[in-house]
Amino acid sequence: MDLSYLFKSVRKHMIAFLITLLICVGGVFLLNAIVKPQYQATASLVATLASAESGTYNDFLASQALTKTYEDAIQSRYIANEAKKKLNTKETAYELLERVKVRTDPGTLVIILYAKHDHPQEAVDIANSFADAFIEKSTDIVPNANVIVLDYANMEDASIPVSPRKMLNLAIGTFIGFFAGLVIVLYLERKRGSRRRPLRHINTESM
Repeated sequence: MDLSYLFKSVRKHMIAFLITLLICVGGVFLLNAIVKPQYQATASLVATLASAESGTYNDFLASQALTKTYEDAIQSRYIANEAKKKLNTKETAYELLERVKVRTDPGTLVIILYAKHDHPQEAVDIANSFADAFIEKSTDIVPNANVIVLDYANMEDASIPVSPRKMLNLAIGTFIGFFAGLVIVLYLERKRGSRRRPLRHINTESM
């Protein structure tokens, strides 16, 4: 199959191609309109050991080795229940944990805490409540823990929705619609060609 055949097929079945493309793009617009936007708030913590005040490389490594422990602790039901008390929410600890993700940057002592919600202020409150709850209870988990807030979550950063990604969805929908349109066009062209062959065969026999 060469490009000239493809272009000729598209020209012959342009209406079918455009309808397929519009259906896919229209579906994406509808999806973007229906799906509730999700907002993400971000808080960051720095976690060290109280015994690591000398600042040696070994102290840094000891503190870094515990960042994974801190990461898991923030995402525990213990901390979630403490955050729930601060939020005074009807959501369960499990539901709150579903909204929270924690990441540690390799080679640093920074812990990044993300919270998602369909209301930006709620996302900010959840992120900051988890951060405060962990700081208050960190010494119960690691006796010589020294955790401080580097940055609290704020409305300025959380006010921009992170999903749905409307432009990305539109690009994907257009891409899918374009190729789906080509598939439909080629199907119609082959079906048209298969109808012509029997007619030619009948004409040949009658001569």
